[in-house]
Amino acid sequence: MLSRNEYLKLPLEQRFIPLDEAKAARANRLFDNLPTVDLHTHIFGSLHFSFDYEQVRQIGVTGLFEAVPAVSEDFDESMRLLGTYKNLVAHQSGLISATRAEDIRRAKRERKQAVLFQLEPQTVGRDPNRIDVAYGLGIRMMLMTFNTKNYLGDGCSERTDCGLSYLGIEVVRRLNELGVLIDLSHCGIQTSLDTCKHSKAPVLFNHTGARALNPPCKRLKTDEQIRAVADTGGLIGICAIPNQLSRNPEQGVEDMLNHIEHIAKLVGIDHVAIGLDNVFGDQVGHHRQMAATNIVNLERSGIVLAADYMYGIESPLEWRNIVRGLVSRGFTDEEITKIVSGNALRVIEQVVG
Repeated sequence: MLSRNEYLKLPLEQRFIPLDEAKAARANRLFDNLPTVDLHTHIFGSLHFSFDYEQVRQIGVTGLFEAVPAVSEDFDESMRLLGTYKNLVAHQSGLISATRAEDIRRAKRERKQAVLFQLEPQTVGRDPNRIDVAYGLGIRMMLMTFNTKNYLGDGCSERTDCGLSYLGIEVVRRLNELGVLIDLSHCGIQTSLDTCKHSKAPVLFNHTGARALNPPCKRLKTDEQIRAVADTGGLIGICAIPNQLSRNPEQGVEDMLNHIEHIAKLVGIDHVAIGLDNVFGDQVGHHRQMAATNIVNLERSGIVLAADYMYGIESPLEWRNIVRGLVSRGFTDEEITKIVSGNALRVIEQVVG
């Protein structure tokens, strides 16, 4: 097995899943011709701001649902970050600041990329009126909780599993009324189930996987949670985060494909999407830094840093390899279209517009 440094020295094409000539041509055609949507991105960095438009362009993905990562959970900080990000988008001719599904389709027609924005973590605090402000400034998705408890409910790494508070129920109602997507990726089991019960619109796990394939990891979702989200008409976006999808010392795009297959068999292809959640830099190093600064508690999350990287999907630059992987696993063109954009566009249009 190559070290991460050795792996990154490989030309991009050598990191891809090998396909015969006909299948490779089919995968390239699908990726080049379809709009593609990533439901959880960090093109502006996560813990630390970083932006390289040329790297973003090379991803080749049409719709990027970018997280605004105010880890302090301070509302003013999150709005300052949002303004900074939107300013950068506005000054790149190849990017579109998007707020609806048609913006993504238009970006594909114009050979551009559409950037939408979500709050992760959410910064509402005790004031639901902040949702209106965030919506007015361009937010179209919001995470209900991070890994720990907040005023709305319990996170997935919390000691308790108490579900939504009364304020949480009110926030769900407000998000539904405004047309803001609800993300439950970091929420505890009961908070997820309660949100599914109270939401009048489809909800999402926009960057996660199936806990059935890695039971100790609390960031992954139980089959019960996955079914509950699917029953709302919502989506499960499969992530590419090392040491969440697997505990093996060697991890990669094949693990991601395993989670796609599990969830497709469990609830149907119409509820599967992509939300990579990875960065351009060292993802495992990033997690070590988050743990060292007490932003996350790996032990409480059931995460062991067994692998140093994800081969075949180590960064957003390898997004094309997802399509190659789906081709290699025998998915049809129709199924691949749904996974990489069709399902996401359907739910964005239904909830946001």
